Parts: sequence; C-alpha cells; structure tokens
Amino acid sequence: MKTERAELPELATRAQVADYTQTSVPTLARWAALRQGPKVTKLGGVVRYRREDVLAWIAEAGASA
Repeated sequence: MKTERAELPELATRAQVADYTQTSVPTLARWAALRQGPKVTKLGGVVRYRREDVLAWIAEAGASA
C-alpha cells in the first residue's frame, strides 16, 4: 500500500517537516541545536522551515548517500 506524503507549505512548522520527512519533532529540534538537518528560519522567535531549504537538504542528503 502506498502512503501519500503530506504537502509541505512555503513556510512549514517543525511538525509539518517531521511529517514530510518521516522524522520526529524531537529529532528535528536536536538537529537544529546541532546545526544539522534542514536550515531553520526564525520569525519573531517562532521556528519555521522554508520549503526550498528542506527540499535542498533532502537532495543533498540523497547525493551523499
């Protein structure tokens, strides 16, 4: 059975990125603290991920695998 990947909005929350990448929210938070994973953008202190940064990170990770 094929599962559909959720769409990723232009500015995504950590939960949306976790769902899209099939990664946990705590893992994304840890990666952000270690400056790993997709680039984080803060808007007024709120963590967001730009879709282009997430997709670039996925492409880069796939290229180095």
